[in-house]
Amino acid sequence: MLRFRVAFGGVLIVGFLFVAGCGKKEPVRVPVKGRVTMGDKPVTGATVFFENAGAGVGINAQLDADGNYEVKNYQGDGLPPGTYQVAVLPGGVMEPGEESPLAGKTKSTRPKLTVTIPVRYNKTATSKLSIEVKEGDNPPFDFKLTP
Repeated sequence: MLRFRVAFGGVLIVGFLFVAGCGKKEPVRVPVKGRVTMGDKPVTGATVFFENAGAGVGINAQLDADGNYEVKNYQGDGLPPGTYQVAVLPGGVMEPGEESPLAGKTKSTRPKLTVTIPVRYNKTATSKLSIEVKEGDNPPFDFKLTP
């Protein structure tokens, strides 16, 4: 009887470990970075939005003072492999530790919009910008906007 209990306990432990290992796995994430320019000027004070509607992914990346971006969020750096529609939106997202702008407080040091972004780039449906993120190394995804 004792052998039966030990064997049964062992089977339960192995079964539990097997089931626990079959949970949903996080998708592979691939580094995604690049630069956004309009003519020969970097676009600043804006955000790049990546959308893969089929996979349910939509992520913003803030442009820095040189027009560079790098996709990072709470799920990790980069994007899962796939095709993404892209939009460039004026304005930015708040950085960790940044306070909301309130009347009477000093203004943010966030980069200002350096060029006017044509409205067609503000939506993934009209921007005609897209990227294909592949597993492994990808070149920088640079966007050269036109007026």
